[in-house]
Amino acid sequence: MPVDGSDEPVGLLGAGTIGGGWAATYLVRRRPVLVVDPAASALERVTAYLETVWPSVRRTVPEAPASVPLDLLRLVPVEDLGEAALVHENVPESLEAKQDAYRCIEAAVAPHIPILSSSGGLMPSELQARMEHPERLVVAHPQSPVYALALVEILAGKATSPDVVAAVLSHLTALGKRPVLLHREMAGYLTNRLTFAMLREAVHLLAEGVVDARGIEEAVVYGITPRFLVGGPLTSLALAGGPDGMRGAMRSFAPTIEKWWSDLGAPHLDEDVRDRLVAAADEILDGRPIAEVLAARDAAVVDALPLHRAGERTGDTGA
Repeated sequence: MPVDGSDEPVGLLGAGTIGGGWAATYLVRRRPVLVVDPAASALERVTAYLETVWPSVRRTVPEAPASVPLDLLRLVPVEDLGEAALVHENVPESLEAKQDAYRCIEAAVAPHIPILSSSGGLMPSELQARMEHPERLVVAHPQSPVYALALVEILAGKATSPDVVAAVLSHLTALGKRPVLLHREMAGYLTNRLTFAMLREAVHLLAEGVVDARGIEEAVVYGITPRFLVGGPLTSLALAGGPDGMRGAMRSFAPTIEKWWSDLGAPHLDEDVRDRLVAAADEILDGRPIAEVLAARDAAVVDALPLHRAGERTGDTGA
């Protein structure tokens, strides 16, 4: 099931931030993009997004076009998705909305065309339950900003064809992504579960008055994040074990780790905690518009990519 013809367009259903990020990912590689979005301002919106982020997008790909190749971007009716080699679905995180989207896509494209859902937590078996050809659907959950972050979580439903999974993995790898295949369905998938596990403890610490909002943010930004440039939590635990790695860590820290796990919080988002979170966000943002902070975050992600790649090289050498 080849999906990597460089001249064949890809289809995007939904032109919000995720859809715009996928558009940037393909356009910077000069791949034609067909956008389907019912909003009257969809083309204007996605074009404005692309022009805003393009200076950062260009830094992610060698020999990228100097400006957005808008001649490769078309807003089309859903019927025209029949030209696409694959389709990314990027509609809101609603099972009903996504199932409606698949009905429209399937009416337009041939049975062998893969449909990649950008869902962040819905079960693929439920997503594909009403499809005529459910074997073609696979979750391909990107990270934001989509054009910069390589990770894409891949999750198959019960009816998904292994050939489709293999084709999607190959396609995303050729696109410069780092697809990670999950071996079973689970709500929230991978990165959201890891992220929300940290968020739960952050909310608990804030609600219990252990630390203020800025302290939580600084602990993550200045204490945890830099160490994760080379390896994640499992690597960090192995390194804490000294020369014996994970074996040393288990000998030294297993009882302590279990004790700390048993003491982790399970906060409830009641009215008081919600008010504390709103106040915390007001303190952290300090009057800056969300769009400004988001743009700064995305630019910082692109700035960090060379460090990330350097960390990967260091890790590859065993240093």
